[in-house]
Amino acid sequence: MVKKLLHQRKSALLLTIGSAAGFAVGGVMAWSLLQKRPTLVGMPIGADVIPQDAAITVSFTTDKGQWQQLRRFGTPASQAALDKNLAGLRDRLLIGNGLNYPRDIQPWVGSEITAALLLPPAENQEPQVQPYDPAAAGDQATVLVLPIADPAKAQEILTRPQVAANQDWVDRDYKGIKIREVHGQQEKGYAATVLDNRFVVAANDGKAIERVIDTFKGKPSVAQAPGYSQALSHLAATSPFMQLYVNLPAAAALAGSNTSQPVPPQLFGLLKPNQGLATTMSLEPEGLRFQGVSWLAPNRKTRFKVQNSAERMPLLLPSQTVLAISGGNLEQSWQTFSQPAEANDPSVSAQAQLFNPDQIRRGVNSLTGLDFDQAIMPWMNGEFALGLVSVPAAPAASPAPSPTDSTPAEPAPSASAAKAGLVLLAQTTDRKAAEQTFQQLDELMKSRYQFQVRETQVAGLPATSWVSPFTALNITHGWLEGNVAFLTVGADLASTIAPAPAKPLTDNSLFQQTASADLNPNNGHFYLEVDRLINPDLQLPLPQLPTENQSLLEAVRAIGVTSALQDGRTTRYDAHLLLRKGDAPKPLPAPAP
Repeated sequence: MVKKLLHQRKSALLLTIGSAAGFAVGGVMAWSLLQKRPTLVGMPIGADVIPQDAAITVSFTTDKGQWQQLRRFGTPASQAALDKNLAGLRDRLLIGNGLNYPRDIQPWVGSEITAALLLPPAENQEPQVQPYDPAAAGDQATVLVLPIADPAKAQEILTRPQVAANQDWVDRDYKGIKIREVHGQQEKGYAATVLDNRFVVAANDGKAIERVIDTFKGKPSVAQAPGYSQALSHLAATSPFMQLYVNLPAAAALAGSNTSQPVPPQLFGLLKPNQGLATTMSLEPEGLRFQGVSWLAPNRKTRFKVQNSAERMPLLLPSQTVLAISGGNLEQSWQTFSQPAEANDPSVSAQAQLFNPDQIRRGVNSLTGLDFDQAIMPWMNGEFALGLVSVPAAPAASPAPSPTDSTPAEPAPSASAAKAGLVLLAQTTDRKAAEQTFQQLDELMKSRYQFQVRETQVAGLPATSWVSPFTALNITHGWLEGNVAFLTVGADLASTIAPAPAKPLTDNSLFQQTASADLNPNNGHFYLEVDRLINPDLQLPLPQLPTENQSLLEAVRAIGVTSALQDGRTTRYDAHLLLRKGDAPKPLPAPAP
């Protein structure tokens, strides 16, 4: 009956996982504290029968009301795209196998359905202990676990299974449990079994079903993954729409070895050196909330220095900030991400593609002649922030016409046009070292790049400006109260932060809705106001996005992520995705003939 799983063995689960991970990683999550719970409380249903070496485990609610609420978010274009994808999954997994969800599954299925992507274990290795070796891996196995909420209804339906006209099936026994394998005439089929009248399990391969049965009979499960149960004690979501667990080393190796995966390996590199990531997604009136936690492996030598002190920077950025990244200690963050990789770390190759410390060191040295680790990082030991700020362009005054000049004057620029520039803020406890670095940079800009370097003032504060003789590039650096160094790239940008913003980012209503009040104190924020980022009036050198991606972006108003260190091994996140709201969802498109 659960023949649904397999004609599209990868497409279904991977599309689901791709969407979940796109929200959850990307970059991208944040979490709340809760009292400690028993092992299986809060875990996806079926976690105790899914093998521990599963790379990704994701569960979704079967509640119709929540699905209707999700489908109501977005613009007409994004709603249509979501409905098209949902209809495609229905057609491939259900209709294509002679199944009808309201008739064959809904009467007996439980409150959520769990899917998992398994990795073939390397020969003679315990997958839960040894890292995944892509070279030793064969085909990926996809498993679907459907809990049985009404055994009587399930028995009634499962005893008269339906098979499509082009399919045949055979039953076989494995360790006393019956496995039914369905095969198509041209395509590999799927396999399914019933475990203890608790679960219907389907997979794209009978061997994957055997591994689930082995787990059911005592082999290590996802529910026993090191750190997973403890991590879930920090999540407080009630009736979430989605739950996600990622075995990061296995998932990073999978993404790095298979270019067809929808999750780029670079996303996993951002989470180096963590062992696992757990996330819940809940529906809220204005969009989606993700609560999550990442943790280090028990045998990892790395430790985080617990220092949640990143409250000030949003007060120093102006409210017109479009993109902001802030944190508590830039030097510590650099040390964490630039440390040499531990042996057999499968996330190294993925991480290096996105964040190569040596490449950054060489680039800074080539541009400035400075040693990045010795001359810059040591004094950046306080709060920091990087912001992309929009500044309305003042209309140019029209020149007075000459009595003899009949040529019409050029029209003034639109008052709605805006310029964008960068703001870098860094708090230090060693101002003398920071000033020495800026003096070296002043000399470099004059001698190597022929910039005009001059002393100036910004709102009464002393500052230094670098002005390019060939372009309109204008860079200004100086100091704010509290030993906060600033550097701005863009004309008139320094006046938006010195001596203090007239209206800080914390007064921005979208920032207020996306910043988490639960994680206070915290270790940093990520904020992106998508509305203004994609506004053509904001002159940004961004590439033209494909139409489909553009329609998805237009459905998003803003994204915010807050993070906090729980202890030396655990980081919590809380993320909000503010979405537009459309009309009530219509029925999905009819199945294709």
